Amino acid sequence: MEALMDVAPLITTSSTKTRILIFCHQIPSILNNLGSAQMTTEFASLLVDLLFQTLSIYDDRRSRKPVDDVIVKAFSEALFMKSFAATLVQIMEKQSKFQSPIDCYRVLKWSVLLLTESQFASLSKNALCRVVQAQASVIHIAMKGSFRVRRRCKKIFFHLFTKSPDLYKTYMEELKDARIPYKDSPELIQLILEFTISNPSLFDIWKKIFLDMYVKAVLNAREKPTVGLSEAFAPVFTDLSHEDFKNIVLPSSVKMLKRNPELVLESIGVLLKTVKIDLSKYAIEILSVVLTQARHADEGRRFAAFVIVRCLSQKSSSPDAVEGMFNAVKSVIGGSEGRLTFPYQRVGMINALQEISNAPEGKYLNSLSRTICGYLLSLYKDDGNEEVKLASLTCLGAWAVKSPDAICPDLITFFASGIKEKEVLRRGHLRCLRLICRKNDAVIQMSSLLLPLLELVKTGFTKAAQRLDGIYALLCVAKIAVLDVKADETVSKEKIWQLILQNEPSIVPISMATKISAEDCMTCLNLFEVLLDDYPQRVLEIFPLRPLLQFVLFLVCHPIWDIRKAAYDAIGKILVGSPQLSEAIMLEFSDYLSVVGAKTLVNMSDTENLVDSQVPFLPSVEVLVKALVVISSAVLAGSPNACVQILFCSHHPFLVGSAKRNAVWKRLQKCLQKLGFDPVGLLTANMADLCKYQVADIYVFQIISFSSSIVFPSFNF
Repeated sequence: MEALMDVAPLITTSSTKTRILIFCHQIPSILNNLGSAQMTTEFASLLVDLLFQTLSIYDDRRSRKPVDDVIVKAFSEALFMKSFAATLVQIMEKQSKFQSPIDCYRVLKWSVLLLTESQFASLSKNALCRVVQAQASVIHIAMKGSFRVRRRCKKIFFHLFTKSPDLYKTYMEELKDARIPYKDSPELIQLILEFTISNPSLFDIWKKIFLDMYVKAVLNAREKPTVGLSEAFAPVFTDLSHEDFKNIVLPSSVKMLKRNPELVLESIGVLLKTVKIDLSKYAIEILSVVLTQARHADEGRRFAAFVIVRCLSQKSSSPDAVEGMFNAVKSVIGGSEGRLTFPYQRVGMINALQEISNAPEGKYLNSLSRTICGYLLSLYKDDGNEEVKLASLTCLGAWAVKSPDAICPDLITFFASGIKEKEVLRRGHLRCLRLICRKNDAVIQMSSLLLPLLELVKTGFTKAAQRLDGIYALLCVAKIAVLDVKADETVSKEKIWQLILQNEPSIVPISMATKISAEDCMTCLNLFEVLLDDYPQRVLEIFPLRPLLQFVLFLVCHPIWDIRKAAYDAIGKILVGSPQLSEAIMLEFSDYLSVVGAKTLVNMSDTENLVDSQVPFLPSVEVLVKALVVISSAVLAGSPNACVQILFCSHHPFLVGSAKRNAVWKRLQKCLQKLGFDPVGLLTANMADLCKYQVADIYVFQIISFSSSIVFPSFNF
């Protein structure tokens, strides 16, 4: 006891060496010296207290492993095991208040050690159940941590269930009898379910239990289940058979959609997204009760209903099912369930019809899409509400692109008239045209609209208020001119490129792009992709390069993920078509990093200083690193010599920050290697280019110094 008390003050040391000495030598020696003497309650209590002091202090593996080893060694003493278990449960119950994923992972690991490395699980079933219940609340927090923390949690539980099948059975019994509060801690269900599915024999035994739990906890819930709880059962949905769906899941789903749709709409959306079966047999039955929600006054209900309709259409391979869904929507709009008085009701039904356009491609869609397009034209003409007209245009674009047969003379005439409408409806027609022009067959049929579209381009690039219309029109014109030689000649004769240069040399000003919707921003990205992919020589000869690249970087680092993702795909196509841009875009990205870094240092309360034509938003370091990875892979595909510039960008002070100076470079190396590049080999081959760089910037010297061991291990800088 005295020896243990002498060690106690040293537990909180920050020295890793001292920590290892204490837990690798001193405390194990004290335990060994107990000999045949029985451990006292005071000794066990003090030892447990010292161990739990390390919980939030020891933050490195070298220190934590010896602590774990001491715990396992001391489990041979019954007094210690019981004292440790009691404290552990108390700590786990308190951890739910502290919200620390790392600390929660540590106590979870200790709880697994208690169950696998001691006799605790065999002593008392009630005590075991209390530990399991406490784990459920802790794992809920731990699984909110980083990817590594989540992966470690999964690993320790898989180890637990593999090592002790009886313990797995105990967990399942606790879940089945609802003694584990899984409604608030769905992560434990998901871990157990993933383990079960990884063992087919176990899954055959317990599958019915999981389905019953899902029906009881989600489909028959008295309160709205969390999205996490619905997603926790996703692994069992992927293996759902038609028989299971029809006999177990479908009846409860339809019943709740009729009785309490607000509780289960989102959950059924998750279910239908995940199932792998063909939903053709069930589409009409489910749709008939969902359409009521698609026209509900509550916007949240409408959006949740659209998700369900989209899933039904995507997973229905039967032409009859898709046509039946259209007829169901058409019937409701026609008044089969009462007149749709409010515009939001009609918009909701039109949006549901748009979701049906996600049905799998097939020849059967040719006649159906033409029928639906004709129906939507009549809806547009008959409804006087502007919001309904815009919804009809969006739906029209989604269906018209499905088949060339849908592009009939009436539709061409409709667009020729529509792009002369007032601002809101004119832009609605242009957005619809943009959707249709995604397919080359449709673009060719739209060539008769070239002249009115050219007039819109001229107006749009001479009047700032109509600039967005000009951008939409220019995108359509560019796509038509790619496929039609005469159209290309007309564009040149009209001197469209010179007109744009005189009024907007960047084609799309960043200041405008920050104020428009995500859909409009995507259109700007599509325009850049078409221009730099199909007209690289003409664009690069006429327009200044830097504003174009600045806009591309703006999109790659945009705050909205969908825009960034689309930009990632586009930049590869752009650089494949124009490899001469590789060096320029790396130089521009380096300058972009410097501007972002300088602005970050500015007082954040001074918002005026944050407004910048090049960097209107301050992207996070993670967004910038991801952008560097994407740009680097695209650049190296066409210009391997750019690896030196990539090396310098990866060591930029703003990206590195307080981390190790080679942290970004190491991550970049791994990503590039997965894509088939050899960064070290490329740098070695371009050693002469590396030596040309002058050490004018202080960070260049740091790059060479701190990367030498990774890039050129045989060199002594």
